[in-house]
Order: sequence, then C-alpha cells, then structure tokens
Amino acid sequence: MTDEMLHDEAPPRARGMFDSLRGIGYSTPTAIADLIDNSITAGADRIRLDFVWRGAQSVIRILDNGRGMSEARLVEAMRPASHDPTVERHPTDLGRFGLGLKTASLSQGRLLSVVTRDAGSRDSARFWDLDHILKIDKWHLMHGVPPELEEDAVLPADLVGGTLVVIGRLDRVVGVESLSEPLSMQRFHAIARNVERHLGMTFHRYIEGPKPELTITMNGNDASSVIRPWDPFMRQHPATTTTPVERFTHSGGSVEVQGFVLPHRDRLTSDEFERAEGPGGWLGHEGFFVYRGRRLLVPGGWIGLGQGRPWVQNGMHRLARLRLDLSTTGDHHWKLDIRKSSATPPAALRNRLQGLAEKVRRDAREIFAHRSGRSTRQTQDQLVRAWTTVHDSGGVSYKIDRVHPSVRRVLDSFGDQRAIVEDMLSIIETTVPVQRIWMDHTETADTPAQPATDMSLEEKTRLRSLYRHMRMDLGLSAPAARSRLMTLEPFATYPDAVSQLPDDLAR
Repeated sequence: MTDEMLHDEAPPRARGMFDSLRGIGYSTPTAIADLIDNSITAGADRIRLDFVWRGAQSVIRILDNGRGMSEARLVEAMRPASHDPTVERHPTDLGRFGLGLKTASLSQGRLLSVVTRDAGSRDSARFWDLDHILKIDKWHLMHGVPPELEEDAVLPADLVGGTLVVIGRLDRVVGVESLSEPLSMQRFHAIARNVERHLGMTFHRYIEGPKPELTITMNGNDASSVIRPWDPFMRQHPATTTTPVERFTHSGGSVEVQGFVLPHRDRLTSDEFERAEGPGGWLGHEGFFVYRGRRLLVPGGWIGLGQGRPWVQNGMHRLARLRLDLSTTGDHHWKLDIRKSSATPPAALRNRLQGLAEKVRRDAREIFAHRSGRSTRQTQDQLVRAWTTVHDSGGVSYKIDRVHPSVRRVLDSFGDQRAIVEDMLSIIETTVPVQRIWMDHTETADTPAQPATDMSLEEKTRLRSLYRHMRMDLGLSAPAARSRLMTLEPFATYPDAVSQLPDDLAR
C-alpha cells in the first residue's frame, strides 16, 4: 500500500474527540497524580498544588520547578497523543501515551492553561478552551492565557525554570448546580483531602526519608503544607515480616518483587492501625502494589492471579501486601492503560509471581486468623493450638486438639468417664458456626481490638490454674512451666503475664 493510493483524510472532529477523552474515567486524585508525573519527568524537586475555592470560578493549580519548555515543546506537549507510546522511554520518564496533560486536566475542568519558563528565562503560554471548541469544532490551541485565569496563570518572578498548569471551569469538581454553595465548598475541600492522601500514597517513595528527592506541598509552601508519605508495607514496624527480594527477567525487561505480611491488629496502636489501612482501606489494599519507575500504579489487588479462578480481595489475606517494581520499558507486556491504573502480568511471569504470592497469602492468613499474631508456618514445631484444621474428602473441619495441656488435663481427670467429655467435644466440633463467626468477624474486622497485652480476669485465672497443674501435678520447675506455657495457645499471646508467674506457688 502506498501514499498514492486513493484515500480520504478522516481526522477526528475536535468537539467529539475532546468529549471522548473527558470520559476516560479519571478521578480527581488520579488526574492530579498524572499531572505530577509530568513534573517529575521534567526534573522537578518541588511541586506546589493549590485547590482554590471561588465557587464557580474555583481553580486547581500545579506549579513545579522543573526544566520548563520552549514554545515549540509546549505546543507539542499540548497536542493530544503528542508521544509515540511504542518508543522506549527513559527510566525517569513516567509518561507513556502523550495524553496525560490534556486528558487528566480536561477531565476535571473545561479550561486548561499552561505557562512555562525554560532555562533561557523565556515564558510561553497556551490554553485549550472546550467551550470555544464546542462552538467552532476546530483544533484551536489558543495563545497566551485566558482572561479569566490571568491572575492565576502567573509564574513566580524568582522561578528559574518550571511549569504552571491551571485548570478552570471545574465542572467535574465543584459539583452540580443544584447543590448550595456551602455544600459545594465542602465537597471541593473533601476532594482536595482525598487528593492529598492519594498523592502521599502514589509518590511515597519519592517523598519519604529525611532528605526526600521530591517535596509536594498543598495550599502553601511551609512545613505544615508538605504532603506526608504513606508506607503501605509498614517497613519500620518490628512485627512486619518480609520475604527476600526476588528479581525476574522477561522479554519486557526486569521486575523486582518482595512480599510483606503486616502485623496483626493486636500488635498495633489505634493510630498505627488507622494509618496502616491507607486511603483505600484494609480490604482495598490487599495484594500487589505495582510500581513503574517507583511511581505507584496499582495500590492492591491480585492482578489476575489465582488457581483456576482469579483471587479476589476477601479480607482473609488483608495483611498480605507485595511490592512489584516494573521498569519503564515493558509497558505493553503488562497492558498498562492510559490512566496507569491497571497492570496484567505477562504469561512468562505468572507462575513465579503466583508462587511467591501464595506463600505471602498463607502467612498473612495465619496471622490474621490467630489472635497471637504468629504464623503457624513460623512456629509450627513449638506452638500448640487449641484448634486444628482437618482437610479430608468431606472438606474442611475444625477439631479440638486433645494434646493441648488444658484439654488433656480434663480428659485425664475423668478416667473411665472420659467418653462423656469426648462426646461433649464432638458436639462442639460438629456445631462450630463457621459461617456466622466469619460474618461477625468481617463486620468488625476494621475496628481495633483490645491490645493483646491485656488479659481478662478469666484468662488470668486459667493461666494460674494451668501453671499450678504443671508445677504440682506434672512436676515441672518454674522456668520449665513458664517456657511450656509460652508454646500454648492462647497464653503465648501474653508473654509479660507468663513471665510474671511466681516461682513460689504460695504467693
């Protein structure tokens, strides 16, 4: 086929194309994150975000101190699909399709103005006005700044280089006209708070540490305006467990994976528990955190992995989180979408990723299910549980462990009448309301429990009674009895209480 063959030019209509691009599905937090990607790619180390409430004239501003652009570069950046998505990107380039600046901005408002200053201290400005395009249906990229944004689209005089993005006519942010102004203002500020939390999560690896490589501020420039990072993996908590870092290579480049099992909620303070759940909640953040160039793309989910059918976020594995780092060179292998919000692993990596995920899921489920916060995989040779799980042809059932000292003590004390106790235990085992327990626990799973260091009066009484039995009836020394108790459920949960049991039983 050659250019000389008969053909028609069929460019898209400007009005219809812009309306279509607005419907891609950006939320305000994901749209702002896409704009910050551009600032990072431009080498910025400081970004200021402003949500300015003025009713119908409200605006959003994003100012960075990056390299800025020449006038020709600005025009190209304002062009839809300004980059070829098949061209290999630099490792620090967080873009892909050349649509982010336009689609992200115009998904929130009908007016986009960009002012930039390059290294030569030359200012350039262009803007898209969707209401103007609606009237003329032509691709008119306007020069300068729109009159209604003249006060907002001004670069600071002391800025050596950088870019300012201003979004006006915020029809998707301010709200519907039927809302009163106070309600619209509340909605506007609530969206701004959600954006702040989302940015703290999405760019946490850029903004964390004593000397972060990037600072993002919200509605100000002082220390109180700095957006705080959110670490989804609780790496500094002593009860967090990790898997070794694993590196895989495939035709799309290399990936790095590490699993994290977060502490049981009994090991967390109320503040730690609330912060650890993140913007999406405990259930929403279960699974893989997928990064591209250290920028978070997917904040949880099992990315299509699973045995037979894909795993779902059901809460039983809410403590399982895995860090998956992608390079910027294999996007099409991972089927990244325009909003950079989803990723699907290539077939060559599925089995290896699934194997690692299965291990993390098992450990997370054990810690989530047992109040002690210990995994049976880590302590299976030591910890004696009161309940055991039995897998057979009839499915899964739960049995009381007759080896547990408290249970065996009762059975032994009945001598010839032991069968009576066995009958009672069998009835308890066959009538365990598993579904009801699961439903009740799920409904309250996000409410911090009483700290595991606080024993009830009944638990203290049982602990002392079993300790006395071990000393008097079994002939164990005080250290041996305490050591034995530390291997028994539920007493292993309370190491302080066990250690304080006296050597002298008369006390």
